[in-house]
Amino acid sequence: MTPVMTTNIATTLENLVRRFAPKAAAALVYTRETHLIDDAGIDSPRMIDLVLGVEDAFGITVDDQDLDRVKTFGELVDLVGARTAEPA
Repeated sequence: MTPVMTTNIATTLENLVRRFAPKAAAALVYTRETHLIDDAGIDSPRMIDLVLGVEDAFGITVDDQDLDRVKTFGELVDLVGARTAEPA
């Protein structure tokens, strides 16, 4: 995956997370280490909405098993990057 592609994914995901995060987390600076629950305030109902937004934005499906492993913003970027990468 190219750095530009990763940057575009991260930018799109940051906009989505900001959309579903509580207003108190709106000004948060998102890094790879930003914890989606503890830092961004993405609770279970918001996570469902976030995942639906991610699936729509990227044309992918995120199953529950993959979602259970995603705890940080960086892990979300990696998951979407892996799902949107072109097959070799």
